[in-house]
Amino acid sequence: MTQLDGTQLREVLQEALKNDQDFLKEVLGVTLQDFLEFERDEQIAVGKNVRDENRQGTRNGYKDRSLNTRLGRLQLKKPQIREFPFTTNLFENYQRSEKALLIAIQQIVIDGVSTNKVKKILSKLSEDLSFSKSSVSRLMQELDPMIKEWRMRQLRERYAYLISDACYFYIRENKKVVSMPLLVSIGIDEEGRRDILGVDMAVSESEEAWREHHRKLKARGLKTVSLTISDKLAGLVRVLNEEYAGSPHQRCMVHFERNVLSKVPYKERKELGNYLKQIYNSPTRKMALQIASMIADEYKNRYPAVSRILNRHVEETLSYFEFAEHHWRKIRTTNLIEGTLNSILKKRAKVVGIFPNRESCIRYACCQLMEIAEDWQTGRRYMRMNGNEAEDAGELLEEIRKVKMTEELVAH
Repeated sequence: MTQLDGTQLREVLQEALKNDQDFLKEVLGVTLQDFLEFERDEQIAVGKNVRDENRQGTRNGYKDRSLNTRLGRLQLKKPQIREFPFTTNLFENYQRSEKALLIAIQQIVIDGVSTNKVKKILSKLSEDLSFSKSSVSRLMQELDPMIKEWRMRQLRERYAYLISDACYFYIRENKKVVSMPLLVSIGIDEEGRRDILGVDMAVSESEEAWREHHRKLKARGLKTVSLTISDKLAGLVRVLNEEYAGSPHQRCMVHFERNVLSKVPYKERKELGNYLKQIYNSPTRKMALQIASMIADEYKNRYPAVSRILNRHVEETLSYFEFAEHHWRKIRTTNLIEGTLNSILKKRAKVVGIFPNRESCIRYACCQLMEIAEDWQTGRRYMRMNGNEAEDAGELLEEIRKVKMTEELVAH
């Protein structure tokens, strides 16, 4: 019988392909099916229709499996083994495509689409994609190792500014729906870049919860910061002052303004708000205190609560004056967390509504925050640390020039 070498066989196959477009596809299908049978025989250590006491397993039929190739989609039968899962390298390329699809499913859920909606979307894409709600949830859990690594990564020893705030989500716990805070801390390093340093879920914004949050940051390498920034939450401020002893604290001026405005009727808030803005548009700390004193004097008879708050607490909001002038607008509030992160997280979380547990909430939040942090680290610097490079100092000085004379501030 004439023997064909590799070259001759290839020529025969090529000629057959010209005459029959499905020929190679059929040959490939038969060959791959034989390969699968061979792999099963190896794994159970016995050939078909052979009795052997040393067999490792029992044949258990087949499961239909398609395989995309350059010749088209092949319909194969994947062998099954009763005692343990059958494994094969044959579907590796298919598995890569499948993994890409699973990552896409994960991303859909990360973007705030509920698992029920994901199931409906997939069923419309293809009849072969039969993922249940629980299947999608299990896929999301595969993200946990990556999230854990990100949350436990080593931090810098020093950051210029540290901002802490919380974002609330609805979570189902013990058959009840409760509102729980997600504790978030952001650092701005000495190169002017932002990074999300820590993310923790807590039962409440208690002093103990915030202390544990910041001690985790220190355990990962953080030692000192030049300025801490937060709202007036007593427990949080105490923790920041104790854990970062010697670092001044900046109370968020936006929260402070809201607190002051809540002490007057709605119809008078616009006027008082305009006065308060002049405090923070002042070019010096001394002038800011003078303006605050004038406002307090103006309101002490009509609304003594406004006067008390300004006299006792306005200095807590003026720590930013001790730092670079072109940083003032960015370090006197917690807007970096409140405005940017909360709006993104809560906007997408509305689709989910109520998270089934804490783990799913923190998984969702961390996936979002990881993407934000990556953009921050690879994008433009958040602020220029060298005063000569300040991009927004000119805008700030222009605002300062527009500040009215102190004598005219409370004139009617």
